[in-house]
Amino acid sequence: MGLVRELYPTGRAFVIPENGVFDNLHKALNLSFMRLVNDARITIDSTIPDNGNFTAADAELWEYRLGLFVNPPIDLEARKQAIKRKMSYPSNMKARQHPLFIQHQLQQGGFNVFVHENKFYEDGELVYKLPNEIIDLGFEATTHGPPAQHGQGTQHGSSGFEVIANKIGVESYGVGDNNLWATFFIGGENLGEMAAVPENRKKEFRELVLKLKPGHTVAFLFINYS
Repeated sequence: MGLVRELYPTGRAFVIPENGVFDNLHKALNLSFMRLVNDARITIDSTIPDNGNFTAADAELWEYRLGLFVNPPIDLEARKQAIKRKMSYPSNMKARQHPLFIQHQLQQGGFNVFVHENKFYEDGELVYKLPNEIIDLGFEATTHGPPAQHGQGTQHGSSGFEVIANKIGVESYGVGDNNLWATFFIGGENLGEMAAVPENRKKEFRELVLKLKPGHTVAFLFINYS
């Protein structure tokens, strides 16, 4: 308050006695400005998931607004990643259906997976392949029995591989040889390698793939859930 007094002209009209009307007016203005700053900070922090003040309640609200799969058991940082990803790309465009865009979005959502096109050139001709033609046969044998991803209760496509076609949950979807042009692979960094997805995020992962991929395509999964 001493600095404020120095800014006023000298003279009896600008005397500011302690706890007087003029002094209390300044205190009230200071409190109002502090409340404004704090309220603005709280509002901004709850709007953008890039800070430590973004709470689980804020995440739940944004998941509802953005139509995201709600998965409270996962940690708050993973939920914030998913919200930021959706905020960055709120709608769909054809250009966003590129494999690298789908891969980027899955990774931004906290899934360490890679997307590979089902497109190969052999002897100058374009050919498409089934998953069992891609994956190492010895490794395939290990991933089809319990407790890995291809045990009882999972959904399968060509050659018994789990697929994402039309549903979040279990589905039976056959991919004929004539339709392999509309398929792609999700797995490890190198084509045919397995990737890991947490078991408690399986439904969230499948929902995100469904939202990202073109509706007529089918994803073959080289995924282990753990």
